[in-house]
Amino acid sequence: MVIEINPDVDGRSAMNFDSICAALEARGISHVFGVPGTQTLGLFGALRGSGLRFVLASHELGAAFMASGHYRASGRPAVVATIGGPGFTNALTGIAEARLDSVPLLHLVSSPATRPGEKFQLQAIDQQRIAGPIVKGCFRIRNGRDPASVIDAALDLALAGEPGPVLVEFDVQGESGGSAGDEPGEARPAAYPTANEEYASPESLLARWSSAERPVLLVGQGAVGGAAALREIVDHGGAPVVTTPSARGILPEDHPAAMGFDVLRGGLDAVNELFARSDLILAVGCKLGHNGSAGFRLRLPEAALVRVDRSGEVLSANYPASLTIRSDAATVLELLAASGTDPNQRGWRDGELGDYRKRIRSSDPSAADPAVTGSENGRASGFFSWLRRALPGETTLVTDSGLHQVVARRWFEVLAPRGLILPSDFQSMGFGIPAGIGARLAEPARPVAVLVGDGGLLMSGLEITTAVRERIPLLVIVFNDGKLNQIRWQQLKDSGHPFGVELAELEIETFARAIGAGYLAFDRTLRAESLAGVLAGNRPTILEVTVGDSWSMRSQSAGAKLKSVARSIRDSATGEGPARRSR
Repeated sequence: MVIEINPDVDGRSAMNFDSICAALEARGISHVFGVPGTQTLGLFGALRGSGLRFVLASHELGAAFMASGHYRASGRPAVVATIGGPGFTNALTGIAEARLDSVPLLHLVSSPATRPGEKFQLQAIDQQRIAGPIVKGCFRIRNGRDPASVIDAALDLALAGEPGPVLVEFDVQGESGGSAGDEPGEARPAAYPTANEEYASPESLLARWSSAERPVLLVGQGAVGGAAALREIVDHGGAPVVTTPSARGILPEDHPAAMGFDVLRGGLDAVNELFARSDLILAVGCKLGHNGSAGFRLRLPEAALVRVDRSGEVLSANYPASLTIRSDAATVLELLAASGTDPNQRGWRDGELGDYRKRIRSSDPSAADPAVTGSENGRASGFFSWLRRALPGETTLVTDSGLHQVVARRWFEVLAPRGLILPSDFQSMGFGIPAGIGARLAEPARPVAVLVGDGGLLMSGLEITTAVRERIPLLVIVFNDGKLNQIRWQQLKDSGHPFGVELAELEIETFARAIGAGYLAFDRTLRAESLAGVLAGNRPTILEVTVGDSWSMRSQSAGAKLKSVARSIRDSATGEGPARRSR
């Protein structure tokens, strides 16, 4: 039985929702992503009369990913609006992705029912306690209070230091209760406290920068606002640039100073050798978490390492440095660009950086490179070469999590800042399509292509209906192999036996037609001009790419299967089977 909650006559109870919307607009918020419900009628009534653009998602998880894509494409935070209870929990994975990807957003959610003396109330869970470990702080806007101060404090917290999501609850039933620490303008403590340390000034870096003979710039997503200054530095200062995966394109990867490192390409030994030879490794705007440090396998000597970031938490994590500067990355890059260091002072020998660049970009021959039907060489490498030529240089490519992301990071050259958006240290499947929608809405003049597997399409493909309704010209590239192929490939390499990774067959063309999207099939006859028309149109289009196993993948799988059989024979002969070994 469904028990309906009846709001007050005007649908707003005592909460001033108009003031909430005005406070968001005053802080430059332009988009709200979400799904309405009974408990949020007042909020959505106010949104209808505001200057904010509301985008209805198919699922609250998609709404959270849209907000992430919006920020990653533009540097401007957005809002996720849901009901409490199931709407809140549906969005949690997207909120966790935002935390690990350093994305500031507000999750605006109705507070749970807390009427005293009544147990087992509808959708009543402790949202602040659940969200606490994955948000920077929790706020609550009470009935009858002006919410502007809460909105301001929540956005300040989301943007301060290492950016991240913040939960903002609002009362909808005239409640006056609530837990301690949730008064307006007061947040529960952030999940990761900032270290209390002394930091050097940005100016203190100048002498060390000017005297360095072999400097290397290690640049992360937090430095994207300083892309122009970075370009000026490398054009006049002779320093090579290594980026984290989420910062790729901050210096176009066809620039001679762009080393093009991504651990999924290989080149780890070469980039560590480059760092070992450097007398100054300037790490700017990178928190050096798992993905940003190649699974913590980057070797960054403390004596040479200087770290610059807004967050004290970042500066004290994982890699000790000889100098730490707590500052906005763009400010420091602009300071170095203005210093005008003479490139003739640099000690990198002629041709040396070019050799490193070649070695760092050399792909691991044992890595999986799937077969792609219709590509110029029959492989994924050929497809991404075609795609790079077909897409404008400023295009943003958004990926999901899966084998398609692995091969995209290996073969696709990123030519513009914010040109590659991917789930980073949370690696959520289902991220790509909604994040691409958010990215295109944030920067309507910039083309956006989304790359997903058929598993990711099954998980969040209905969000394409959002793009259809909102008339968003999104190119959705689907690698169709009928499998969860990254996991399958790991199973094949481990034992030669895949399990639990076969997907139901999906007629992608039929699906596209049914939801009102365009459809293209990739083959040798597909012309680049077809993609240009899609990116300039007024609706999303699905490009289906048929993917299979290459000869090298089949060969490695067969080898793993033989080893698995040999192990079974050996275990049978010795009596050391899995059950015996586990004792």
